[in-house]
Amino acid sequence: MNTLMLSSKSYKENKEHDFGDCFISDNGNDVVVFDCGSNEHAEKVIEYLESNYGPDKKAIIVLSHNDSDHFNGIPKLIEKNKVEKVYTILLLKFYEELLEEIDDDRKTKDSIKRQILERYSNIASLGEQGLLENIYNEDNSFVKICNGIKAIGPSKEYVLEVAGQALDSRQGDTIDSETTVNATSVQISINLGTSKILLVGDASTKAIEDNAKEHQIIQIPHHGRLDHAEDLFEIKKDDKDTVYLISDNKGARPGGSEDLISKGKDKGHTIFNTRTEDTKNITSTTYQKSYRVGSYI
Repeated sequence: MNTLMLSSKSYKENKEHDFGDCFISDNGNDVVVFDCGSNEHAEKVIEYLESNYGPDKKAIIVLSHNDSDHFNGIPKLIEKNKVEKVYTILLLKFYEELLEEIDDDRKTKDSIKRQILERYSNIASLGEQGLLENIYNEDNSFVKICNGIKAIGPSKEYVLEVAGQALDSRQGDTIDSETTVNATSVQISINLGTSKILLVGDASTKAIEDNAKEHQIIQIPHHGRLDHAEDLFEIKKDDKDTVYLISDNKGARPGGSEDLISKGKDKGHTIFNTRTEDTKNITSTTYQKSYRVGSYI
């Protein structure tokens, strides 16, 4: 299993463009793309598929959440007939449970459906393509994406709690230090044999805490935001060999992991960052202690 964390470092600079996240995982048979935040990333995915498998190969997409910097390249992949299916959280399947969660007599089934379609419009737009698949099975267990890759979060209970707040006009739009849309980002686990990668999008710390303890290579949520990094360093304080990933594809714009890097927080952690590195290949050797240098990038 190989996983590429795409970097925008070689892309043409565009100060108004947010290049977003994109990971490509390949088990030798299936290619899984976790988020695709720009057309530039989509072009890299197409190049990978065609150079490694030929012109007819399609990818399985996992969309962590609705935001454009995780979504914007997916329509191009669909247009070029490079998508087999798209896994994400399909809230429309839970509208009756959400209605109970909100407990507001002014809400109806139809109004909840309209709110979901409006608030999660990027995801809703993919429904017309017939490619959408839920990350939950009928029994609410998580789906297996392919050999070596499975969805592992967030729990359906957390999704209902957070989405219920998002759709309830009497409540705010933030929870656990994240927006409600970000907090419930899909999480996947990628098995490298000797270690496992946890990809989390922009998820809240609360949503990923238990899963983080079971993984050795972890994406720091929300493009390496400092508070998320500090939370993870504390959660994993007994495992100094953890490798952290910062998918910080902001083009020429400031922000993202800048504070984390400039402050040099917790030197000694191994951190791969797309702002300072070209596309990173993550393999079974990434976590091996003989390979690691304890560097802070």
